[in-house]
Amino acid sequence: MKKKILIVLSIVVILIVLTYGIIVYVDYHKTINGELPVFARLSDNGKYQGLGYTVEVSYYPNTDSIEKIDMKFWGKQIAGIVQYIETSNEEKVIIENGTIQNENKIDAFMEKVDNGDTANLQILVIEEREEDYIQVEFIQGKHENQTDSEGTNTVNMQVPSSHATSEEYQQFYGYYKITINGEETGRYDVLRWKMKTKTKDNIVQVIMEPYLIEITEMPIICEYTLESSAYKKMFELTYEARKDMGVKTVAQINQFDNIDFGIYTIAGDVTITVEEDMVYSLEEALAQHVITVQDILDQIQQDEKYGFCQKAYYSDGGSAEYLYSDYTILKYNTLDGNKDLIIGMKGSIMKYVNESGYRTKNVINSENV
Repeated sequence: MKKKILIVLSIVVILIVLTYGIIVYVDYHKTINGELPVFARLSDNGKYQGLGYTVEVSYYPNTDSIEKIDMKFWGKQIAGIVQYIETSNEEKVIIENGTIQNENKIDAFMEKVDNGDTANLQILVIEEREEDYIQVEFIQGKHENQTDSEGTNTVNMQVPSSHATSEEYQQFYGYYKITINGEETGRYDVLRWKMKTKTKDNIVQVIMEPYLIEITEMPIICEYTLESSAYKKMFELTYEARKDMGVKTVAQINQFDNIDFGIYTIAGDVTITVEEDMVYSLEEALAQHVITVQDILDQIQQDEKYGFCQKAYYSDGGSAEYLYSDYTILKYNTLDGNKDLIIGMKGSIMKYVNESGYRTKNVINSENV
């Protein structure tokens, strides 16, 4: 009798072990094929929980496509896979031996991030037949702007304190996630980091630039030659200092291009070089239509985008200074309607321009022309 009982128990145990093994094997097989488990059930913490094992799944933003899936058996990882969303070459940035294609995808990604939208940037780097697949994702923060009954914007989460962890900043404000060949290399919250381009020795670098923290080397996402980029140098501007600190009128309101602002220099004169042997004063270049005022504005925007100058904002309505290595361009955009453009010496010039009283001396009369 006892022997029969042992045989029955042994059969039951064997069946249980076999069943358990089949369950684990099926979900293991699903994992290595990048599919959701069959027997594990989704728990409150977002993981799939099985008997003695868990399956963790992450998705591409705003999709049902699995990006990464890992299976752990009693805490030890036994399977995992990273999947790429298949895209055509037209949808990727391609950098082959330093030459870039589809650079506009970087601009589109940055614009989406500036708008607070979830975004995905895929970069394929080919160097001497070796390929690296870089993916930059921007994941929105979990706070949502809401409007109360009085029309005031509020948020539905507590703002992280100054002692908050990086993870808390990321979850609240949103963050960049960078992976190279399927391996995550960094996360950067949008409060303290911004993706930018800068140019050094004619090499354009796409970097993560910190706002509030000091680091000696900024993380480089990718780099390519300036020659292969969309950057175009329309002219060379040269600033030569004068002995006085006066403001000189270059163009009055509506004098050129129907512009609604004046152009001035402070404490110096400006020349424009279009080609090596074609040098004009700024006044001559505008009067002879060698360049236009819009050309100046377009060049400033390009230079700032590629890191040839640094942009500093003011809280007066939107004025900005573009700080070059040898000079500064100040573009007013004040609440009282001042839109003037002033070119001056190296460093911040707004204080000197405001103290000069140029608006009284130059602008009031020119507005009546």
